[in-house]
Amino acid sequence: MRLFHGVILLFLLIFAPLSAQNTKLRLAHYDEEQVLKAMSETAEVERAIKSLGDQYEAEMTRMEEEYSRKAGEYQKGYISWDETIRMTRMEELHTMKTKMQNYYDMADQTLKAKRVELYAPVYKTLYDAVAKVAEQHQFLYVWDIKQIKYMSKDAVDITPMIKRELGIK
Repeated sequence: MRLFHGVILLFLLIFAPLSAQNTKLRLAHYDEEQVLKAMSETAEVERAIKSLGDQYEAEMTRMEEEYSRKAGEYQKGYISWDETIRMTRMEELHTMKTKMQNYYDMADQTLKAKRVELYAPVYKTLYDAVAKVAEQHQFLYVWDIKQIKYMSKDAVDITPMIKRELGIK
């Protein structure tokens, strides 16, 4: 990604002076994080993700409680059981631990995928608004503020324009 930004910057540095005679180079930036936080869709997505995460956490808690119960039984009966029962119970505990780890990994992956899925329309709405504002005000390039390493006092922050476009006060 840095290479891409570097290529764009190099392009601007080389061709900007040539085109400056004909047109003024129009650049702008906005604070994507600020706009996302202000969008009502973001709160809805976060609620849905939290709800799903809570369900996964409740299931993990249930599995951990069952594992603890079985481990307690194993510790209590270890001395009185013969080797076959001990091995069977130990394998059972090992299997439970493996299932718990697999469940945790699967839940984590599913939650990440759900986040991407639910945020896709939010980002589309945001990027459509950015494009509309950029076109209306004839900006050639618009960057997220986090990507900018230096900013002139004359830099144009279009965050308020994007918020207006999205109907955010």
